[in-house]
Amino acid sequence: MTLASERSRNAHMRYPPIDGFWTWDIKRDRVYDDANLSAYFDLTLEEFSHGAPLERRMQSIEREDQPRVRLAIRKAIERRSGFREVYKVRSEKIGLRKILAVGQCYVDGMGEAALYPGWFVDLTQDAACEEHSLREIHNHVEQAKEIAQSIGHDMLSYLLDNIQEEIQQTLGEKSGRRKSS
Repeated sequence: MTLASERSRNAHMRYPPIDGFWTWDIKRDRVYDDANLSAYFDLTLEEFSHGAPLERRMQSIEREDQPRVRLAIRKAIERRSGFREVYKVRSEKIGLRKILAVGQCYVDGMGEAALYPGWFVDLTQDAACEEHSLREIHNHVEQAKEIAQSIGHDMLSYLLDNIQEEIQQTLGEKSGRRKSS
């Protein structure tokens, strides 16, 4: 019994391999980055340590992805919500990369959008890394399904079960489980 509870507790502590962090001061339009993120966006030491306008980062995003990313950022600010987008960036330092960016809009005491911290993961990877990522996703979906079941959300549990089946098919595994109804 202790082993199961320890496994469950430790399973929630898994995070993807984060490659960089930022914080955007929305009111001042200053984005502060870590050094790793600066390489993805060709930022100078001055720009990543003292902040630079968001538009400066947008220049490194591939043209076809820019409208979608701009819209997602605008919606996150309007809704005071999260941001999660996959897009390509190009830099002289590391070339073309596919990244997953995740952020969250926070408000000040007046309810106005103020801070937007976030992180990113480099998705430009080989097949072994993709398989590892899919297995991690499968584990997270399993946890979500267990939560949905424990609170009596049968439809959500069913949908999460279908997601797991899709992941297993993508991984080339055949599951003998039947979908619950």
